[in-house]
Amino acid sequence: MTLIGRGRIGSDVAEGLRHLPRYRVVAVIGREATDLPPSQLTIDTAGPAALRAFGPSAIRQGDLWTVGAAALIDDSLRRMIETRARDTGHEMRLFTGWIAGPMLCPPDAKARLFIRQSAPGLAERPGVIFDGPLSDAAARFPDHLNTATATAICGPGIAATRVTLTCTPKGSAHRIYARFEMPGQTIRTEVRFDRPGPHPVASAILAALARYDTPMRLGP
Repeated sequence: MTLIGRGRIGSDVAEGLRHLPRYRVVAVIGREATDLPPSQLTIDTAGPAALRAFGPSAIRQGDLWTVGAAALIDDSLRRMIETRARDTGHEMRLFTGWIAGPMLCPPDAKARLFIRQSAPGLAERPGVIFDGPLSDAAARFPDHLNTATATAICGPGIAATRVTLTCTPKGSAHRIYARFEMPGQTIRTEVRFDRPGPHPVASAILAALARYDTPMRLGP
């Protein structure tokens, strides 16, 4: 396994892997690295910039897990990675699935996704900083819209997704509220992340590794 990223998520994943001895980390690199070591599984914890730099190479040599889905707003990058995944049989996994609904709807159904996300530190002062199409939001705030982009790509599509981003006062919880509308049904999800504690994305990655080959799974 190759781990990309030495920040909070990467550090938490690296620490957690000490309790999963079945996995062997062959390399830990930063997003500034120039070469990607060969590996059957690459986990990108460094975000969109790392996915742009290493995604096409990683998916060619093995499976790729990433927290940087906002980079896939770029149609050419997304198509390149999808094509290489199909050609090689390798799998790309987008973290994380906090938002319910989109995977329950057939991909050709007419559906829409509305996401309201709030967190401290998004701007100099509290207030709404964006309200509009996901494509524009992810281009301006890529590090904050990876979950939204992952959900849109695996759900109704980027063009069918709108986002409202709000900066809240320091110390506030990170919240995600989503409304998914599909024919005959509306599904609402609300998630709140309190601080401090282990990074929830790192926890999700470690849980996925621990259950990697389990014969029973939840969901589609």
